[in-house]
Amino acid sequence: MSKEILLAKIKLNEFLKNYKGLAYSSSNIELGNFNNISTDSRKINKGDIFIALDGENFRGHNFISEALGNGAEFCISTKKSNAPKQIIVNSTLDFIQDFAGYLIKSNSKLKTYGITGTNGKTSTKEILRNIMSKQFNVLATHANLNNQIGLPLTIFNLSNKHQVLILEMGTNSKGEIKNLAKIAKPNFATITNIGKGHTEGLIDKKNIFLEKSDITNYFHSKSAFSFNLDDEFMNNFYSKLNCRKISYGITNSADVTAQNIQNDFSSFNLKYRDSNYPVKLKAPGINNIYNSLCSAALAIIANVEIESIISGINSFEGIENRFRIINLKKGNVIINDTYNANPDSTVRAIEMVKEMFPEKKKIAILGSMLELGETSGLEHQAISEQIKLNNFNELFSYGNNAADYSKNLDSNTTFVALENHSDIKKHINLNSIDNTVILVKGSRGMKMEQIFSSLDL
Repeated sequence: MSKEILLAKIKLNEFLKNYKGLAYSSSNIELGNFNNISTDSRKINKGDIFIALDGENFRGHNFISEALGNGAEFCISTKKSNAPKQIIVNSTLDFIQDFAGYLIKSNSKLKTYGITGTNGKTSTKEILRNIMSKQFNVLATHANLNNQIGLPLTIFNLSNKHQVLILEMGTNSKGEIKNLAKIAKPNFATITNIGKGHTEGLIDKKNIFLEKSDITNYFHSKSAFSFNLDDEFMNNFYSKLNCRKISYGITNSADVTAQNIQNDFSSFNLKYRDSNYPVKLKAPGINNIYNSLCSAALAIIANVEIESIISGINSFEGIENRFRIINLKKGNVIINDTYNANPDSTVRAIEMVKEMFPEKKKIAILGSMLELGETSGLEHQAISEQIKLNNFNELFSYGNNAADYSKNLDSNTTFVALENHSDIKKHINLNSIDNTVILVKGSRGMKMEQIFSSLDL
C-alpha cells in the first residue's frame, strides 16, 4: 500500500511552474520538503511552510522572523525578507485560494461536498462526516473554518488517501460564496435554509438567498443538489438547476422526510421511498432533525448504504455550545446555545424550549444579535414578542440591544437588562429554583458562555 502524503507536498512544484502570480523563488528550496502549511507564525512547527497573509490591521511580512524562529522550512510572502528560503507572490490570499483550487482539480476521483445556509451548516457537516466515514476516507472542515482563508487551509490537509471532502461555506457579504465555490467547485451541495443572518452585509433574505445559491455555480448534469422543500426560497430555485436533485423536509412531501417525531425531538422515523428507518438523536431538536435529513439526502444521492446513513446520524453527539441540554438537580435544565444567534435561530430555540419542556418554568438569557444592520432594533423587538407568545416567565438581556428585547413583553414576563455577565448571579440561584428551564443564547461576539461561570455551573 502507498504511504499517505499531503497532496500539497506532491503538487506544489507542479503548481508553481505555471503560476502567473509567482514573482520570485529561491533556488535552494525543495518544494516537496515540508510538513504542513500555516498562516499563523505562532503555531509554526519545524518543517512547516509559513504563508504571510495580510489583514486589516497587520502585515504578515512582519511575522516572518517569528515563523523562522519557530522552525519554518520556508516562507511565502509578497515581498523579500531575510528568510534564507522564500517564495514571493503577487498576493498571498490569491495564492492560497488558487493552490487550494488546483489541489481539488488535480484529484478527479475526489467527491467534494459544499454546505452553506443561514443555520445548521456545522451540524450538517458533522453529521455528513459521520455518515461518509462509515465507508470512505473523509476530510471535513475543522470547527467552522468556512471563509476565504479557512476553506483553503482545510483543503491543504488533503492527502492522497482522501476520497471525500466536506466543506462548510460561510458568508457575511456579497460575493464570498461565489469565490468559495470557484475554489472548491463542489459536485455535491446543499443550502440548509435561508434566514435572517448577516443582513448587515447582505441586506435581506432575498439577497442572502442569491448569495448562497452561488454554491451551484460550477454544477453540471452529474452534480447533485440536496434542498429543503420546507424552505420557501428553494421551491423556485431547484427546478432551474440542470443536475441531479433530491429533496428533504417535514411539512411537505419530500424524497427524504421525518415521520413519527417524538415530542422531545429525540427520535423519529426517516422515510425514503417506501421504507422507514428509526433514528434516535443524541442531540435532540427540530433543527437536528432537519440537519439529519439534509445529510441523509446528500448521502443517498451519492449511493451510500442506508445502514451507514442511520448509524452516522445516531452517532452524532451535537456541537459544543449549540443547543446542548444540561440536566441539573431539582428538575432544572440549562440549554447552552451560546455559539451564535440570529433572528431565525433564536426564534427556533425559543419555540423548541416550549415544545420540549411544556411543564417547566421558562427563563431566557439573551445576548444581542449582531450584524443585523438597520433592522437590528426591530429584530430584537420581534424576539420579545416570541418570548411572550411562548410563555417565558423571565427574560434577562445583555448588550447594546438589551432594551429592545423588552418592547413587546407583557406583565407575565419579568424583564431585567444585565450590565455584564456576572450580573446574572444577583437574580438566579440554581439552588433556590426547581423545575425550571433556562435558555442561554446570543451572538458569538457577546460571549454568552461566560454566563455559566457566573451561575457556578
